[in-house]
Amino acid sequence: MLNILHKALLMGQILLAAVFAWLIYSKTITPAEPELDKILQVAALIMAGGGIYAGMVIFKKKLLQIREMQGNVKDKLDQYRAACLVQWALLEGPSIFSSICFFVTGNYAFLALTAVIIFLFVMMGPSKLKMQLQLQLSESDLDEL
Repeated sequence: MLNILHKALLMGQILLAAVFAWLIYSKTITPAEPELDKILQVAALIMAGGGIYAGMVIFKKKLLQIREMQGNVKDKLDQYRAACLVQWALLEGPSIFSSICFFVTGNYAFLALTAVIIFLFVMMGPSKLKMQLQLQLSESDLDEL
């Protein structure tokens, strides 16, 4: 389930960036406010840096809490899912913002920033092994799922 959710969020970011890139590249739409370029560059970089940092800090803090939980594996997995969603949301927001900034200004630097954020988003994708290592679960714990 977590894998499907990650892929859906990823595809949304990629499709939005691709549609905007096609519209600007094909000159179907001209950028509305190219003079906002400098201001939006600063805002996008701050959002991206803040989102990446906050996502990692919150995820690590939540992961430590989950490891110390005395509940069953299902409860730990539910908490892990919530932590992943928070981390992904903190990446997806800056990605979408950068795509919109590209659409508004036509500056391809925003598209490059979007690509970097999407790459990080892909790297944070869920897997059984990653979940096992992060939650410090045994094989028998995973078999319960």
